[in-house]
Amino acid sequence: MWVVIAGALVIGLSLGLLGSGGSILTVPILTYAVGQPDKLAIAGSLAIVGSIALIGSVPYALRRDVVWRSVLWFGLPGMAATVAGSQLAAYLPGALQLTIFACVMLVAAARMLRGGAAQAAQGAATPLPQRRRYIVRDGMAVGLLTGVVGIGGGFLIVPALVLLGG
Repeated sequence: MWVVIAGALVIGLSLGLLGSGGSILTVPILTYAVGQPDKLAIAGSLAIVGSIALIGSVPYALRRDVVWRSVLWFGLPGMAATVAGSQLAAYLPGALQLTIFACVMLVAAARMLRGGAAQAAQGAATPLPQRRRYIVRDGMAVGLLTGVVGIGGGFLIVPALVLLGG
């Protein structure tokens, strides 16, 4: 029980401080510490992290630190794609979903180790109409991944918006 409580605290701190990391931690905690079946852990992760992220965004919104244009261009297509991804997930075995989850974690770790400052500068220099197209595309990709494996929100959204200057 203490492992679950500690895990919940780490998830909350990660989301509050960094705006990411919740699902990366939640799915394994629900699967291995709580013992939930794969698909239940993935669905639960979406509900848990989504709720925490919504509540955590309130102070940022009150300080006017939210770029609502990015929420529109990235978030709405992402939400639609998340619904599509969750429908697709119904046809995938849980083991495949967890394998995809692990692969995404490894790719994200490798990309973080390589750094991305030059890419961020390049993305910010891209003209606004072109960035919007990329923001919509990336929102849909993140949404689809989020719906299929229950991860991808913060740890993909934050870099995508930084790289695209959103």
